[in-house]
Parts: sequence; C-alpha cells; structure tokens
Amino acid sequence: MDPTAYYYMPHFKPGASVQWKQQRETVSHVVIRRNALMIYLVGNDTAVHPDSLQLAPTAFQLTRVPDRI
Repeated sequence: MDPTAYYYMPHFKPGASVQWKQQRETVSHVVIRRNALMIYLVGNDTAVHPDSLQLAPTAFQLTRVPDRI
C-alpha cells in the first residue's frame, strides 16, 4: 500500500485558465484581503470570488520527499 497522501484543491495562479460565466478566462493575479481570497482576471477590473470559478484541482503531496539534486 502506498503511504503517500495527496490533497486536491484548485491552484489559482497567474496565467491559469479558468471557466467563469460559461467563458474561458485567464487569471491575472491573486490577492488575499481581510482573510478572503480574491481572484483578478485579465481584462476585468473587479475581483472575482474563487467559488464562482471552475478550475481542475491540483494534487499536493502531503508527505515529505527528498530534494532532487
């Protein structure tokens, strides 16, 4: 049995392609303001709440792995 554990969550980062209001958009930048994550999209001046965006989850490994040389 593989002891490696993974956690799956969306990884919002600049350049990521997301779906918002039935359209594909690109993430411009991400801001944490007053403990709230807000996503800014390219060409949009207002922030978008991450719950309104669709992005395939990324797998994060929860166990330590040695650095590659």
